[in-house]
Amino acid sequence: MPNVYWPNEQPVYDEKKLDSINEKFAIDVVITHTAPSFCELTSHFALEDWAMLDSRLMDDVKHERKVMDDLYNYLYSKNHPISYWYYGHFHESWHARIDDVMFHMLDIMELIEIR
Repeated sequence: MPNVYWPNEQPVYDEKKLDSINEKFAIDVVITHTAPSFCELTSHFALEDWAMLDSRLMDDVKHERKVMDDLYNYLYSKNHPISYWYYGHFHESWHARIDDVMFHMLDIMELIEIR
């Protein structure tokens, strides 16, 4: 079965690169494709039909969310002043403040001005 996504799309957690960034910058805004596992969407219900076409899909989803968890935990442990985290993978609109970070899931064509 052919891939229905880009072959190098999966996020990668690279602590060495993060360490080099950490030495020079204080990160206050994060923009990623997907989000940590504690953010919406937390249900995998909408993926069931897609998972029938791709046997690795659910493992891929768990992996990408874990990478975002690891990124969040790294930034938090290094005391980065994160105020906002934006993502859009799920094509819905949602926002909530979690641990002093405003998480925004953006819908298709939804725009937010970053100040």
